[in-house]
Amino acid sequence: MILHTPPAELDAGLSGLDVDCAVDGLDRRWPLRLADGWRLCQSLHYDLKGWYWVLERDGQVVCLDTIDDPRGLGRDGFPTARFGPGEDLTAPEVVQAAYLTAKRVRKGDLRDAEWRRIGRLAGGDPERYRLALAAVVGRRLAGLLAGPALAGRPPDPAVARLARRRQLLRRYRTPTRAATGLAVGLRRQLERVRRPTGLLVVVAGPDGSGKSSLADALPERCTAMFRRGARIHWRPGLLPRPGALVGREPGDPATPHARPPYGRAVSAALLGYYWLDFLAGGWLKVKPVRARSGLVMMERGWWDLAVDPRRYRLQVPPGLVRRLGALLPRPDLTLVLESSPGRLRQRKAELPEAELARQSAAWREVLPAAACRRRLDASLPFERVLEEATEEVMELLEARSMARLGAGWAGLPGRRSPRWLVPRGPRRTAGSSLAIYQPMKPQSRVGWEAARLLAAAGGLRLLPRGAGPPRPVRAALAPHLPPGATLAVARVIHPGRQRWVALVLDRDGTCLALAKVGADQTAAEELRREAAAIETLGPLLPAPLSAPKVLASEPGLLLLEAASWRARWSPWRLEPAVAHAMGWFYRAGARSPGPAPGPAHGDFAPWNLLRTADGWVLIDWEDASAEETPFLDLCHYLVQGHAMLGRPSRQAVVRGFRSGAGWVGRAVAAYAEGAALPAAGAEAALRRYLGTVEDRLRPMGVGERDREPRRRRLLDELER
Repeated sequence: MILHTPPAELDAGLSGLDVDCAVDGLDRRWPLRLADGWRLCQSLHYDLKGWYWVLERDGQVVCLDTIDDPRGLGRDGFPTARFGPGEDLTAPEVVQAAYLTAKRVRKGDLRDAEWRRIGRLAGGDPERYRLALAAVVGRRLAGLLAGPALAGRPPDPAVARLARRRQLLRRYRTPTRAATGLAVGLRRQLERVRRPTGLLVVVAGPDGSGKSSLADALPERCTAMFRRGARIHWRPGLLPRPGALVGREPGDPATPHARPPYGRAVSAALLGYYWLDFLAGGWLKVKPVRARSGLVMMERGWWDLAVDPRRYRLQVPPGLVRRLGALLPRPDLTLVLESSPGRLRQRKAELPEAELARQSAAWREVLPAAACRRRLDASLPFERVLEEATEEVMELLEARSMARLGAGWAGLPGRRSPRWLVPRGPRRTAGSSLAIYQPMKPQSRVGWEAARLLAAAGGLRLLPRGAGPPRPVRAALAPHLPPGATLAVARVIHPGRQRWVALVLDRDGTCLALAKVGADQTAAEELRREAAAIETLGPLLPAPLSAPKVLASEPGLLLLEAASWRARWSPWRLEPAVAHAMGWFYRAGARSPGPAPGPAHGDFAPWNLLRTADGWVLIDWEDASAEETPFLDLCHYLVQGHAMLGRPSRQAVVRGFRSGAGWVGRAVAAYAEGAALPAAGAEAALRRYLGTVEDRLRPMGVGERDREPRRRRLLDELER
């Protein structure tokens, strides 16, 4: 329910640029459904029951101030459960007036323009306004405020002060409300300390690269994202200038390199002094601003001591500077400005080009590997550099805000380069999300089952928060997510391509759909082919096999109905019923009886066959074809199991195809029966397959090509 929007007459100074909303059952993961290029850049839990969201698209900013406060515990005391929306989700005017009355009194805002607006909103139905105001501030206080508000004038300052005190007392009028407010407030404060919503941005680079200009202009571009700001030139300045301690005048800042360096002993002492200032200042000056949603702009920063010690008249080993720097609070983002030495010298004639080139090279190497850094071309026009710097800040804010939605996501197997992103909570959702991974080996099955037990006990919340779902995945799935839904995402290892698989889970942890997302043209074309293959060839599959149902097919997105599958201890074993169905699948679309070209899945492998309660679901149809030789799917399943999983053994494959022995032989016979072909032709088909398989396989990343020797040895065994 919309309570307040920016008025048209902004030049009258009526209010801010945010939209105030009351929400019933706020879905903390709703930004996953942002579409049309909008992105979340800030999410601030600013009140007991209030959240502030900052959205951006192409430079346009929208701020949503949402309260989900059924009992009126928040600072305005607005009980969201007592009111409902009018037309177009907008609150009735009398409710808007009651909300604004409480808000302006609480802020001490007695401007005439504000109260005239309240009077216009309340005047349509004074009696209903009085009732609404009483629900927000209580009957006694409503009696004091309703008269002036209906008259369109602010209350007497003394009455306003009394009203503010009574508002606070009303919020915590019972022990239960007071205890609840205290608990929520403490948790909110701990959240802000553990996960600050502000940023420390360091602007670095060689002399003459434009650091000061960028550090001055960037905060203005990011005003809507932060509540406050601070500007630091080089160090926090918690400790005084060393020279001031001995009464020495500061040197000329325009020519810092003209002064002789200190001796090694003095240099070491000064380095320790500066380190202490960075350490204490980082905790006592920088961190409080970051915790209160502030932007701290620091020019040069600690690492300038390693790049340009002569500026500070120091003679210290660069390695010592690095080791001490590793103990300091880490900046959120370091923007390194770069340009050619000749252009830099045009701006900074005091230094030779060789020194400027050395500084540029040093800035590429000095920062720690874990530091978040971005290099900007300072030779571009300043407005372009400022736009790129602003975009880097926005991208960092977006990535951080998305990672903090709800319980967040855990990156597995590690945060640095995760293969899987799974929700850390709630418990049922975390457990269901592990279906994004299908264990293929016994040891993997044991680990997977242990992870499910850990998730069921809420243990995934103990893992550190990782990144949120990638932007291409969110953008593709945003229109398809129901309220309360979340995602589990797996990165598909296709060299040179950007592809992901995602599970869509509802608020109860039920898997609703499986999505495949491709962010490049090649991946999008593969998804289009897969959708077409499922629609045309999928119906040919006989029981107990089936193809997944296509829910949506769009450029770069294939949305499939989720299959509730069961893990298998021996996924490499091909049951005769399944082999028979694959043979029937080939025969159903073959051109003519006999070994004529017919349909094949193309990637019929253990990891693409899911066991369900009433059959089997065959997934990954992007390599399917209606013009393949018989026995292809059978050969692919058994050879890929042998090559990638080590089962079946080489001897078992050879005996099964050559003499029909063992479970491999039974699978061969079942396929041949389903395809209405003699089983004796299977061995020749296996030879043909092994002779061409390396050309058929697409690059799949780690592990796929490494198994080529196993396939080659299998072919050698057959040809003996």
